[in-house]
Amino acid sequence: MDPSDNTSGKITPNVRFLDGATLLALSIIVVQVLVAIGTYPFLPPMVPSHWNAAGQVNGYLPKLVNAILFPGISIFLFLLLRGLMRIGPTLGQANAKRANKTVVNLILTAILLFMLIIQVTTTSIALGAQIDVTMIITLAVSALFIFLGNYMGKLRRNFWAGIRTPWTLASDTVWERTHRLGGWLFVLAGLVGIVSSFIPPLRIWGLLAAVALAVLIPTVYSYYAYRRYTIDGQEPLSPPFDS
Repeated sequence: MDPSDNTSGKITPNVRFLDGATLLALSIIVVQVLVAIGTYPFLPPMVPSHWNAAGQVNGYLPKLVNAILFPGISIFLFLLLRGLMRIGPTLGQANAKRANKTVVNLILTAILLFMLIIQVTTTSIALGAQIDVTMIITLAVSALFIFLGNYMGKLRRNFWAGIRTPWTLASDTVWERTHRLGGWLFVLAGLVGIVSSFIPPLRIWGLLAAVALAVLIPTVYSYYAYRRYTIDGQEPLSPPFDS
């Protein structure tokens, strides 16, 4: 009996070229392309492309540019984020790159879904549908921020995704504390945005104010956390990314 025939003790590696999040992201891009191709013959030569805060159209694009724009942006984002996460150096923990790949894939999928919603909304308006575009956009942005907030705390220290300040990049502990706070604030900003979406005078400005605070507060906090945990040497209540 040839020793190579004895496979009882061998372990066959489970090779997966595409995980579920990647397949979903690619499926969204395919849907975007199909929407662009399917609706192109029915669009007017110039289609609405920009609205003011009151929801009034103040910009137009040729329908060919409009058809290419959204799928093109999604393809560019997919290739860019996947490429950056692949070539980026590992900071801190040894398993950081693998953990970040999983989280970034989920975040990328949410961003592509957001792009699909905006594409369908603008295309529907170009075809004559009566849609409150500001409400749809503020709801979509708010939902995206809630999703981002739920996964922000799972990001490990890296150069490309997350709240990247000089102080978060210098310390795993500062990175984790800042992203935990940022995650809660992003969710809160999304909830404020959803509520303000149903109040026309507050739709845009309510969301913008909440998002500005959700970005500004963690940035300032990252400096405070760096001073506390790194310079002053105070020990955090738990190690970074504890179970």
